[in-house]
Amino acid sequence: MRSGNLSTWLLRGTYPRLYVPIILIILLVSGVRYHFLLSTETEEVRRHAAAELRRAADLLLPALAPVAAEDPAAQVARLNDGLARLGPGVQSLAWQVANRPPVLAAAPAVAAAVPPWFERWVEIAPPTQHFAQAAPDGSTARLTVTLQRGPLVTQVWNTVVVQLRISALNIFTILFLLTLLLRANARMLRRLADAADAFRHGRLDTRMQVTGTLESRAMASTFNDMAGKIQSLVLSLRETQQLQSEQLHFTRQLIDALPLPVAVRDTQGVYLEVNRAWQRLFHAPASPGTAPASPPAYPQELAPERSTQLAQAQDNEIRIHPANHQPPRDMAYYEAPFTTTRGTVAGSIGALVDVTERKRAQEALRAEKERAEVTLASIGDGVITTDLSGCIETLNEAAQLMTGFTADQAVGRQLDDVFRLYQRLASRSASAAAERDPTPGALRQVSQEVLIHRSGERYAIEYTASPIRKPDGMAVGCVLVFRDVTETRNLQHQISWHARHDPLTGLYNRAALAERLTHAIFQARQKQRLLAVCMLDLDHFQAVNDAHGQRVGDRLLKETARRLEAFITPQDAVARMGGDEFALLLGEQPHLAAIETRVGVLMQQLAAPYAIDDSVLHTTVSIGVAVFPQDDANPDTLLRHADQAMCQAKNLGRNQMHLFDVQQDHAVQTQHSRQTRVAQALQAGELLLHYQPKVHLRTGEILGVEALLRWQHPEQGLLGPQHVLPLVEDPELEEELGEWVLRQALAQMRQWTDAGVAWEVSVNISAAHFHRPHFVERLKDILHTCPEVAAHRLELEILESAALQDMQHMREMMQDCQALGVRFALDDFGTGFSSLSYLKRLPAETIKIDQSFVRGILEDGDDLTLVSAIVALAAAFGRHVVAEGVETPEQAARLLSLGCERGQGFGIARPMPAHEVLTWARDYAARRVAQAPRRGAATADLTDSARGW
Repeated sequence: MRSGNLSTWLLRGTYPRLYVPIILIILLVSGVRYHFLLSTETEEVRRHAAAELRRAADLLLPALAPVAAEDPAAQVARLNDGLARLGPGVQSLAWQVANRPPVLAAAPAVAAAVPPWFERWVEIAPPTQHFAQAAPDGSTARLTVTLQRGPLVTQVWNTVVVQLRISALNIFTILFLLTLLLRANARMLRRLADAADAFRHGRLDTRMQVTGTLESRAMASTFNDMAGKIQSLVLSLRETQQLQSEQLHFTRQLIDALPLPVAVRDTQGVYLEVNRAWQRLFHAPASPGTAPASPPAYPQELAPERSTQLAQAQDNEIRIHPANHQPPRDMAYYEAPFTTTRGTVAGSIGALVDVTERKRAQEALRAEKERAEVTLASIGDGVITTDLSGCIETLNEAAQLMTGFTADQAVGRQLDDVFRLYQRLASRSASAAAERDPTPGALRQVSQEVLIHRSGERYAIEYTASPIRKPDGMAVGCVLVFRDVTETRNLQHQISWHARHDPLTGLYNRAALAERLTHAIFQARQKQRLLAVCMLDLDHFQAVNDAHGQRVGDRLLKETARRLEAFITPQDAVARMGGDEFALLLGEQPHLAAIETRVGVLMQQLAAPYAIDDSVLHTTVSIGVAVFPQDDANPDTLLRHADQAMCQAKNLGRNQMHLFDVQQDHAVQTQHSRQTRVAQALQAGELLLHYQPKVHLRTGEILGVEALLRWQHPEQGLLGPQHVLPLVEDPELEEELGEWVLRQALAQMRQWTDAGVAWEVSVNISAAHFHRPHFVERLKDILHTCPEVAAHRLELEILESAALQDMQHMREMMQDCQALGVRFALDDFGTGFSSLSYLKRLPAETIKIDQSFVRGILEDGDDLTLVSAIVALAAAFGRHVVAEGVETPEQAARLLSLGCERGQGFGIARPMPAHEVLTWARDYAARRVAQAPRRGAATADLTDSARGW
């Protein structure tokens, strides 16, 4: 029990735990102190004993020295007297003279009045000392004095006892005071424990009395101060909790009162709480901790893994289908995270905002707004409005782009800060416009200025400034309308440059050359000098393009242009006319020889090799030259004359110069005009076809017709093919005319087919047209336009001379056409270099005897022999033969006698329009039937008609 109490007492605090160490320290210090005290007292006793020994010697030696050595009794008496005089401290005295036996005197031993353990502990031996003295007889005497040990030990013990009593009193005093301190500390701790226990049980007004020791008072004051602070803190915390509770309750009521659906989720997507609007919208439970709703409850867009992306998206609107079968609603979803007091994300708060009505209103406003925006945006003009002080109120997007200021940056700023002009202040124009009172609707003068962009870039603009007025006419501001004309001006410059320059070479183009040529003609006339207009064409340029590609061809043109630019002088000019053609003006030339010399030098320079990429190209030029004023014509005519001369140079073998011949040009111009007139006639529908029948001379049967070209000239009347075909020299026009004849003939054949007539129609094809590379394909396409007409009813007549150009090619072309079903006839056979090889190699089905031989068949024996030979050859090769120009019955009879049974000519029928052919055929058949009994069928309808057609 005591040990338990001691342990409890020792564990009360620091002071009780220090009690035992203090006692141990006291004991340790006391032990050390008494150890040194015993040492000190022992030394002190020894010094005192040494002093007693000397005192005894001083007392006895004078008394013993006179005593004779032979008188031991006297020596004994003197020693005993000394013992009596010296006191009980002397244990024994011994006197010895010389070698005589010592005389002893001893006192009874005195016991030490000390505890036995102390006597054993103190190491003090009986002090003994020898003293020498000279005897009267001259010998040496020695006195030995021995002191009692007991008194010495007793003396040490007495000193120790006195010190022990003093030490005991000190230790008692210390322990007593320490006990008082511990008891005071225990009382203080007990008071503190009682106050803390009361405070712990909620008695926040508990305080300690400030009494007792200084430490107690300090501790009580500290506790009371801390208790007061804790009480204030707890009361504040309670008030805060109350406020938070009320705030939370208010917040919940507020959220529930919100018309917006609101939901709170944790970081795992679990719905912690939803408000009433959310519940009404989705019929969702409001209890916290609800697991994520199933797809029918919430749209998929509100799933935890997708809602954040939806909220952060620019288009955060979704279509919601309420659970109460209400119409779908368009809602915008917003989401924001919420955190704990430590800053960690605890979840998210999501809200839905019904934007259905807003979207409807926006749709209603959008149409109105679009009309206004389209009005401004469509014109691309910048519009800025200001108040009377010059502060900007609005500016459209075009104005923002041109000034570099956004609407937020510009609104409220002075006009001059945003609409910065290079030469004047915009506010002056605005102020002047606000002060003016022009007639409403009157046109305002457009100002040209340079607008400085916010970045420093400059734009050329056109702008107008007009006042903004109230209905009463008071000016309230100004509106500036401006447009960027930089691109227009740049485009004008580009157009101006491109209008005068070739985009590939950078040389002048045809238009710029015309201006320079006009000026050069004026200069040549003023200075009476020659002006050479040269047209240059690169020889075989197309071959370069085909062999090396268009890129190399363009590089060659650029290099040629560079050499031309290096060749000309300030009085000259060079231009690219297109393709590989260039024009060169050589001004202020003294004579024709100088022109020829310069052109020769130019041809040498242009004939030098061209290093392009890894290729070295060689080319030459053909140059045509027209010289003014020898050729006194206008600029266009001079260029045309130079071009004609250039074409003549190419026709003469290329790589040479040719001067224009004025007289030859007149003939060419006349031919060109006539050819152009034929083309115009074809386009105007002035050309038409007449048809001349071909009959069987023996039976009178109509075998077919030949299509013959006619020109219904508006001034000269009906003209024959001799007025048309010689004028056509252009291959393109010749092909166009030939295809027109084929289409017209096939169209007429279709009409006759519908009428029940299946005649064959012969069409004349020129050699140039027939040798066109795509003739067969074009013929096939034309035949496909009239599928009702059998191809074998179409006969193509080609001149015998056409086969002389390329016999093998002619044969292949004819076979390709025959594969389509078309038949062939060799026209005017016998007028060319007729031979058996022609008939063998050319697969023509019909041979037509030229009318020049038929006319002389009755008078000229050579013609008769030739016709007979042609008929025989045709029969030998299985060809049909048709005689042209049959005009009399006698000619028909002679042809029949020679074996030619087919013919055509004026004696049978003149060429006639298509609408007259069927009538003629009916009349011809009727006459043939009526006259058959009297005359041969072959000559029944032959007349002596006049010959002009």
